[in-house]
Amino acid sequence: MERVGPDAVLPPRPSRLRRWRVGWRPRVALAPGVRVGRDVRVRAARGARVVIGPGAALGHGARIEARGGTLAVGPEAAIGDRAMLQGAVTVGRECVVGDWARVEGDAELAPRARLAAHAVAASGARVGAGAVVGSFAVVVGAVAAGAVVPPGQTRAASSSS
Repeated sequence: MERVGPDAVLPPRPSRLRRWRVGWRPRVALAPGVRVGRDVRVRAARGARVVIGPGAALGHGARIEARGGTLAVGPEAAIGDRAMLQGAVTVGRECVVGDWARVEGDAELAPRARLAAHAVAASGARVGAGAVVGSFAVVVGAVAAGAVVPPGQTRAASSSS
């Protein structure tokens, strides 16, 4: 897990009690080694499910809310402090979702994608493998693998730069 740079997400310290509180919910599946920060809320509506992969980290105050499908957080993914995942979101392996970032609807982050602090991946967004979405940027469409969306921009179509 990448831990350097201005948008780094540091995983919380391991806590059996916090992990137990989150994992003790119906329709929530936590794999071994998941780190859960303080005040994390994980909810799954009726008919929905939350699946969090091994070694994932949920930062302090993160909100995870599954609606109408499966919300999946991949192995070794890092969800920042106060970040929000809502809907039937898919966060791939080793992804980083920065502090206060938001992923909603049916958005999908491919493996090793990065969503910087305060960025938004709206419903229908597809962020390619290794792509970086800058702070305060909004992604509505597809972002090509390895592409960079500059801070503060709105990206609604495919891009390679």
